[in-house]
Amino acid sequence: MFKKPILGLMFVTGIGAASLALAHGGVKNPIVMKRMMLMSSMAENTKILGQMLKSQTPFDPVQAMAALDALSDLAHKTPEAFKNPAQDPKSEAKSTLWDEFDTFTALSDDLIQATATAKTQLKSQTDLRPILATIGGQCKACHSKYREK
Repeated sequence: MFKKPILGLMFVTGIGAASLALAHGGVKNPIVMKRMMLMSSMAENTKILGQMLKSQTPFDPVQAMAALDALSDLAHKTPEAFKNPAQDPKSEAKSTLWDEFDTFTALSDDLIQATATAKTQLKSQTDLRPILATIGGQCKACHSKYREK
């Protein structure tokens, strides 16, 4: 049986990926589009892990590690992608992100650390539950503070 935080993470990941796909339509600012694509890639890699957790796809440790590597790489790229406070009517970034850019960057660093730790813990499908709970918590910490709902 899934714990409620994991169900919430899976729901948020699915909704997040769907809303990102819809949000990309009509984006005119290329900087904002690049940021949205980066976030979409994060959602896709989280989805890979979530599908393995829920046995929708077979557990593949190589693919799971690749998803964690991709999440780490994307987290490294996030501060640079958001460095310019470019806006677009379709942007979901709150303006406080740039007022608190050091805190935003620290949250990105926390996700990098979470993925590094996850890579040392990933041995089987059962390890995905706590890994996804931690990664989901890192995503939520940033989204609740810096993303429009």
